[in-house]
Amino acid sequence: MKVKNIQEMNEAVFILRHFIDLSARLLPLLYKLDQKITPSIEDIRDKEKILTVFRTYNFETKTSELLLESNILDLIRDCYSNITKEDLFINKQVSLTNFLTEYNRLKNNWRIVENN
Repeated sequence: MKVKNIQEMNEAVFILRHFIDLSARLLPLLYKLDQKITPSIEDIRDKEKILTVFRTYNFETKTSELLLESNILDLIRDCYSNITKEDLFINKQVSLTNFLTEYNRLKNNWRIVENN
């Protein structure tokens, strides 16, 4: 593998990690906002901002499998999809838990790599 290819892969992993970290902050917040029975105007505005972030990201879920050996992008997509649907509460909760579990596993792996 050439140096340029390694640099491109490192940049792709950096961007992917940024999106995953962002999702780990935004999806729990989106979940909480979605659960509010009578959201305030600020809650509605915050929810719309979060939805816009996810609508503007266009990613191929296979990317995380190739670069991180993880289905984390599938979990993000499923979590976002479940939260934004008028669906059962349990599906939303399970998909958020699944995402956060995998996120924490990846985060621990990243710490180990960074410490070596």
